Amino acid sequence: MKKHVLMAVMLAAGVTACSNGQYAGGDNGSVTSSGVAQQWQLTMVDEQAISAEGTPTLTINKDMGVSGFSGCNRYFGNAELKSHRFKVAPMASTKMACSSSAMELEQTMSQVLSQWSEATMRGNSLMLSNEAHTLVFTAVNTQKPDDDPLLKSPAVSDRFNKGEEY
Repeated sequence: MKKHVLMAVMLAAGVTACSNGQYAGGDNGSVTSSGVAQQWQLTMVDEQAISAEGTPTLTINKDMGVSGFSGCNRYFGNAELKSHRFKVAPMASTKMACSSSAMELEQTMSQVLSQWSEATMRGNSLMLSNEAHTLVFTAVNTQKPDDDPLLKSPAVSDRFNKGEEY
């Protein structure tokens, strides 16, 4: 009996030690409003990469105000974050007509955002999942390389243009 308990404890410790639990939301894996407050770009829907011109976006500000582009229309609303669950309510959008593929993507995105979804953050990715769909967003770097004063240095610029490693 003691061997089984010891094995279970060691197995749990091994799984925990081997996991890549780098959550952007917090040290204990919690998803926080400050962690999600940034601009995101949709990169995958139901494990399929998005390769569309005008890729959908999700921008969340510090007050949990939400806005973005859903593939056809612009949307906005207020987000709620409770116990690893995320929802935008109320959510409003423009009402333009687009191609059937853009409208289908928009309906999927709207359905996930407007209902409670499980929220997970790892590295620079945000995953929202419900019973029907999974959306994966990647953080958008809002600072352009040209705005970085370090890259304006002649030495850095010269090495960068030659493809040298630092």
